Amino acid sequence: VVSSASQQKSGKWIILLEDGAVWAQIDNRSLFTPRPGHSVRIRRAALGSYLANINGQTAIRVSRTN
Repeated sequence: VVSSASQQKSGKWIILLEDGAVWAQIDNRSLFTPRPGHSVRIRRAALGSYLANINGQTAIRVSRTN
């Protein structure tokens, strides 16, 4: 579950989850603003990368930063 989210100057998102995990968007897909309380589903993708679906939106590629 999203705790907070902030957008970088590049337009990519940094997403803090309620469990303390921090994920950074690494692709250039557009994303509706993640809000606290939105559900997040993160799954492993090819070659060690991860995909995140936030509130049922199209998946974005993410990397864990902590």
